[in-house]
Amino acid sequence: MPLRETFYSHIIPQLKKELNLKNDLRVPRPLKGIVQIGIGKLISTHPENKDKIIEDASYVISMITGQKPKLVLARKSVAGFKLRKGMPVAVLVTLRKKRLLDFIERLITYALPRAKDFKGIYPNHLDKKGNLNLGFKEVNIFPEAISDKIKYSFGFEVNLVGSGKTKEENIKLWSFLGFPLKI
Repeated sequence: MPLRETFYSHIIPQLKKELNLKNDLRVPRPLKGIVQIGIGKLISTHPENKDKIIEDASYVISMITGQKPKLVLARKSVAGFKLRKGMPVAVLVTLRKKRLLDFIERLITYALPRAKDFKGIYPNHLDKKGNLNLGFKEVNIFPEAISDKIKYSFGFEVNLVGSGKTKEENIKLWSFLGFPLKI
């Protein structure tokens, strides 16, 4: 059974019981997920291949998430980072609702077990509200991202935001969704 169906039929009633909530709408849910590939350093080292780098990063992130990415440009110049205003810095996708639950399912079942040296999610992966922040060195942990068309190797970040009012509620949400928490 897909995570989307399991979430509404099993996880919400369990969370409601576990957190002693009276209303189904008060149960914490994943609100949004931001998947991002930083390309600023790669573009500053290979400025002649800027278009190919952007194209590869956009292709990879669209294959992983199933959504067209947004190109993020630098707002101001920073000489220490060899960054100029208007230079491409990242490609990102914001996932919500069905696509977010589908992405979480693929992240838990395919990506996390294939990640090198992954031993679980520790407290330093959570912020003060209980939102989950994960970084990966290789995008190849997703089967969709393995292709001969991709010339460059990218790392990516995943930020998952929960609707829980406290850190404990969001931690319960992530553990019920199947994330291997070491807390």
